[in-house]
Amino acid sequence: MISKERIKKIRALHQKKQRELTQEMLVEGTKSCLEVWNSSLEIVSTYVTQDWIDKMDGKLPINIDYEIISQREMGQISALSTPPEVLSVVKIPQYNAAQFDSQQPILVLDAIRDPGNLGTIIRSADWFGIRQIFCSEDCVEFSNPKVIQATMGSFCRVKIVYGDIAELIQNQADRATYGMFLEGKLLREVNFEKNSLIIVGNESEGISKKVEQLIEYKVHIPTGSGAAGAESLNASVATGILLYELSTQQH
Repeated sequence: MISKERIKKIRALHQKKQRELTQEMLVEGTKSCLEVWNSSLEIVSTYVTQDWIDKMDGKLPINIDYEIISQREMGQISALSTPPEVLSVVKIPQYNAAQFDSQQPILVLDAIRDPGNLGTIIRSADWFGIRQIFCSEDCVEFSNPKVIQATMGSFCRVKIVYGDIAELIQNQADRATYGMFLEGKLLREVNFEKNSLIIVGNESEGISKKVEQLIEYKVHIPTGSGAAGAESLNASVATGILLYELSTQQH
């Protein structure tokens, strides 16, 4: 049984303010927890239900300390509408731009505020081998439970840093900068440099004017021949298409 005080502290991690204060976040579900347990991230505590233990048939996938709680208690601490059978409290990993590999590309996100979009972008970046993401300070924080859920554990393998994009561009002057726009050079005609800065903008407003002024190459994803006239692509979809092209060129 988990104490009421502990339930209260874990539930508080549903809120950004508490996550920032404790530098802790929630990771929920078997897939995501397995990714964390097999990573170098610091695990604070783990909670499982007896049903989960029974499903494992006594053979836990990794040696991890855990506490068995009821499904009702799991529902009290979970941030999901359908509570999982396993949940870990994890220290939020801390990175900075100085840790980025100078020979590898950086995916730069400008004001991505939708948790599902950010989580999907992180997952897509992981799939295509992009391990460096720089987010503007007004992006949704990646420790948001909805972001973590959407990444399906990919956040464990990607360095995610928050800061000022203009400063990043100025400090990374040896990198070519490419930005996604509704006009510009067609994506298939762009030759990306190996260590590019690739910038994707807000879901509705695109890349900010301040950042746009610093971009060398504007890139455009053309509509299909039978397009019905959608105004724009979803940010995560556009990023996936862009990363596919980048990956194709690099391989």
